[in-house]
Order: sequence, then C-alpha cells, then structure tokens
Amino acid sequence: MKSTKIEIDLPPVSVIVPTYNEEKWIEMTISSVLESGFPCEVIAVDDGSTDQTPQILKGFGERIKVITHPINRGKGAAVVSALQSASGEIVVFCDAHLLGLNQYHLLSLVLPLIYGSVRAVLGECVPEKITLAHAFSPAMILTGQRAYYKEDLLPLAEEMENLGYGLETFLFNNFDRNKTALVLLRGLKHLVKKDTSSPMAATFAYLREVKEILQTLVSVEGLMPIELAQLKKTISLLQDKYTNFVERSGKDI
Repeated sequence: MKSTKIEIDLPPVSVIVPTYNEEKWIEMTISSVLESGFPCEVIAVDDGSTDQTPQILKGFGERIKVITHPINRGKGAAVVSALQSASGEIVVFCDAHLLGLNQYHLLSLVLPLIYGSVRAVLGECVPEKITLAHAFSPAMILTGQRAYYKEDLLPLAEEMENLGYGLETFLFNNFDRNKTALVLLRGLKHLVKKDTSSPMAATFAYLREVKEILQTLVSVEGLMPIELAQLKKTISLLQDKYTNFVERSGKDI
C-alpha cells in the first residue's frame, strides 16, 4: 500500500524545560527535543543549579535559549521566566528528566490546541502497553508535560511565579475542564525523584513539593481543612529536621 504524507501547519511553538540540578538527564531531554524534527524554539531555565547543569546547557550553544536564575526560585518562577521570553504562540512544558521523548509526543500535546476547541492539554507518560489504570490516572493533574496558548498564561504570570511545585495544581484549577484535553504519551518515561537523586534529596524534594501543592490548594479553594493544616505543619517540621541534619553533618543533599 502506498503511504500518504500528511502536511500539518503549526504556529510557532516554544518548548520550555525548567531544570534544577539535573546533570544526569538534562542533556538527553534537550537533545531529544532538538533531534525529534519537531519545529520549535527550545528554552531551558537553569533555576539556580549547583551541579554541572549550567555547563551542559552551555554546550548546546545557540541551538537553545538558556535563562539562568542565580538562586533557586522554584518551578513557577522558572516557567514564568521562560514564558516571558518565549517567541512561540504555543508553549509546551516538559520536565527535565524524560526518556524516549519524540516528535509524536510533542505533536500529541500541540494538536488538540490547533485542531480542537481546547485551551489546555495535559499529557501523561504511559508504557507501550497501557491499562485503564494508566488511562485514568489522577496523576495527570500534576503532570509536567502540558501545552497552552501563551496569551492565556501571560495574565496569570504574576500569580504563577511564587507557586513552586504548586504550578500544575494552579493551572488545572484555572482552565475550564471542558476546555482541557488529556492525552496519553505512549512510550514516554518520566523519571521520578527517587530515580534522579539520592534518597535524602528525593525525600526533601517530595516534602517541598507536597507543601507547595497544599499552599496552592489553599489559595485556589480559599480555605484549609483541619486535616490539611495538620499535614502542612507536619511537613514543615520534617523539612526543618532534614535541613538541620544537613547543616550539622555538612552533607549536601
């Protein structure tokens, strides 16, 4: 059977990759985007990394745009910095530790915006063989793989800047459910914190992430149940415990 070539007209797209201490994976993630054949501007935001991430990003030269934060300001601030610098009409967010990222995944995130009636696209990484559990995972709300029209995000930039890991929760609550598409990114693997850092660093990062998500839930819902308030207090105490341990031991988490 003779194959048929399909032509797709895409508006300008900017792929945003916020990164913090991702020296093991950032080169592979950025290279995957550049080598995918997907036409886009690539913006990497080094959010105050203390490892070799800045040197790795510098090695890409003019193929990507690099924005540097002198100190770690959080994921929300990193995304806002990239958003304000992006030339694309559509912006795609990608986490810095992805395995197997290709053109199909990027198209899957962008096409519903162009040919559908949605204003937000959330993508979940799933294995080649998926189950209903994968297809309806609540984790999609927090996924780092997503796409929007830049014009829809710019009015929200000031609020987004200080949210840290609460960014995804905030965005999910600011876009109409009927205007949000969910797509499955088959074969794309998202490495979790325990895969990308030491056990102590992963624990500290998870505590920070949960706390920032809780803070965002408070801001979007306008109240905090007693159970969530207690959980937030417990997390803060654990964070202090880990911080004090690091200071006493002189170890870098």
